[in-house]
Amino acid sequence: MKERAGFGKGGEKGFDSICTKLQMQSYLVTKDFRPRVNKRGEAYGWAIAIMTLPEYMWGYDFVTTRYSEKPEESYQAIIRQIRKHFDADEKTIRKVL
Repeated sequence: MKERAGFGKGGEKGFDSICTKLQMQSYLVTKDFRPRVNKRGEAYGWAIAIMTLPEYMWGYDFVTTRYSEKPEESYQAIIRQIRKHFDADEKTIRKVL
């Protein structure tokens, strides 16, 4: 991916920083984690994050309908979603976010 985006050897610098910025802006999201595998097919080390566009995960229409939300509306939607899966108060959720 680095080389195709022009960040390979002799190319542009800052690939990791750009990916981080895209993640922070939710233009790039983590889809899965896959283990590294050695030549013998054995898993080792930290897993590799598989990244994708949010449109591939949830669909273009869903993603673009959220663009008109105000930040507070988005924040409350995130809080509601987290509460569906975890027993946590807003103060704790705010710390994690």
